[in-house]
Amino acid sequence: MNMMKKAALVACSDPLSTERIQEIHVLKEKLLAEGLIAEMISGFFDETPASPAEKAQLLTDCFRNPEFDYIFDVSGGDLANFVLPHLDYNVIRKSRALFFGYSDLTTIINGIIAKTGRAAVNYQVRNILYGHADEQTRYFRECVLPGRILPDDLHLQFLRGSRMEGRVLGGNIRCFLKLAGTEYWPDLNGSILLLESLGGGPFKIMTALEQYRQMGVFDQVNGVILGTFTEMEREKLKPSIDELVLDIVPGYVPVAETRYIGHYTDARALVLGDIFSLRR
Repeated sequence: MNMMKKAALVACSDPLSTERIQEIHVLKEKLLAEGLIAEMISGFFDETPASPAEKAQLLTDCFRNPEFDYIFDVSGGDLANFVLPHLDYNVIRKSRALFFGYSDLTTIINGIIAKTGRAAVNYQVRNILYGHADEQTRYFRECVLPGRILPDDLHLQFLRGSRMEGRVLGGNIRCFLKLAGTEYWPDLNGSILLLESLGGGPFKIMTALEQYRQMGVFDQVNGVILGTFTEMEREKLKPSIDELVLDIVPGYVPVAETRYIGHYTDARALVLGDIFSLRR
């Protein structure tokens, strides 16, 4: 008989509301139905949240625990980067557990890559509960659990250029910039930069893109992948995200886009830190 795999459920960003914690209990049962034993790690979901150092110790312990195959962060917000200085990266480097998160967890995903060379996954497991639950559950069962996370499932479309190859890094356009100037900023030379956003109109997106440009990021990368920019798209704001990126990112940098990375509930997974080759 095959042993059931196990996952740790953590929340390294903002404290979760009572309603959201109740939702995580539902998620735990849904994961069990898919053959995955999920453990809500005490300290992340308590009425009094753990401190950043305590969160880091709890997360390190999850990586240290040989029973965990997956670590799913179910939070978001602003505070995940507080955890970074307190993590034990030697433990993380040796662990077999794979970390999953999105949005503000961009900081921890890229911090892990920068400090250990290990990959982590841009993905929010809570999506199996929402509007695309059946589709997401099937994707989780067939692709995420067995480790068949493929760029082809993102149905990328090139806006400029026809190919790009490199290690995919980045994530949320705002949260990734929190790492600039720190030891947790990964080496972007020869990489593919992933960018997505929940909030932000044209001015906020423009100023973030300009910061990347002034930092020399677009001179280092082999391409840019755009996920969804929820507020821009929902409000049909102009200039569009495509127009902004094609104007600010130098013309020699290939740009592709996908609607399957970001904050919509049909979003899929992308392994950051792995090398991909993409062609039109």
